[in-house]
Amino acid sequence: MVIFTLRRHYNLINIWLLLFLAIIKIQTMWFLITLIVLFVFFLVGFILTKVLFMPEKGYEWIENEGETVSFKSGNNTLEGRIINKEGKKGTIIFAHGMGLSSRYYRPEALHFADLGYKVFIFEYRGYGKSTGTFLSFRDVVKDIVSASSYLGDDKFILIGHSMGGYGVLSSLDEMRNKVKGVVAYAPFRSPFSAMDVCALRMGKLGRIFEVFLFPFQILIHGNKANRSAIDAINSSSSPILVIQGDDDKEVSIDGCSIFKKKDLITNKRLEVKIIDSIESNGHVTIVRKKGSQSVNEDTIVYVDEFLSNLEHSI
Repeated sequence: MVIFTLRRHYNLINIWLLLFLAIIKIQTMWFLITLIVLFVFFLVGFILTKVLFMPEKGYEWIENEGETVSFKSGNNTLEGRIINKEGKKGTIIFAHGMGLSSRYYRPEALHFADLGYKVFIFEYRGYGKSTGTFLSFRDVVKDIVSASSYLGDDKFILIGHSMGGYGVLSSLDEMRNKVKGVVAYAPFRSPFSAMDVCALRMGKLGRIFEVFLFPFQILIHGNKANRSAIDAINSSSSPILVIQGDDDKEVSIDGCSIFKKKDLITNKRLEVKIIDSIESNGHVTIVRKKGSQSVNEDTIVYVDEFLSNLEHSI
């Protein structure tokens, strides 16, 4: 009787042990599957992000146009150009657009230097001769803040185009009292809204890409991955000028533009200029008319006026 009872308990123990091992095996399998899925998401997201941003590499400035400098942004070493180092009217940090280098904005940099400003224009991580990998619109914000820390000035004027426009507006979150004013050419209002426009233009394939892109951005930036420029605008007391073309196909008025959500803006110091001139109302032509190698006179006049008012109000 005792032997029978012991065997019975032994069998029960074996059953429970086998059940426990089966559960562990299933959990391990699901854990491995989860790891594989996360790895695939990360890898595909990384590859798609690299393809989406495609930083421009290699550019040269004319030797006598300012001074080439380098500075740190995280673990990356970024290259920039200081023009008119002794400028008395203040310091302008210029943030370039997606897929372009700072060299494209040479006419604007020289124009502002001629007005008497010290101009600092640089390449984001992965762009030009800067080291690192560019993975996100939020990287722009990090690099702008790092640029301001490198310069060490008390106050800055931030000017940017497209992705750089989003960057200078969102940098208000980090820089606040250090910003005299902001000029944003054709800025989009948030990273995901801009990516969504890119996806729409790619059709069904773009929608599939979004499944990987958005989680990847959240993975590397957390709750700041889709930080809205409008929130940064509303939390700032700095004067802001936004210049928007009415025929902009990339950042359209009814798409991912700041203007689309104008009802959410509470900052009374924000001014929006809508450009309707045929030669100047596109996403790139708002800065540079087609075939031109100089500043766009249709839009630079508003920037100069803004800078003049800023100078006299301080």
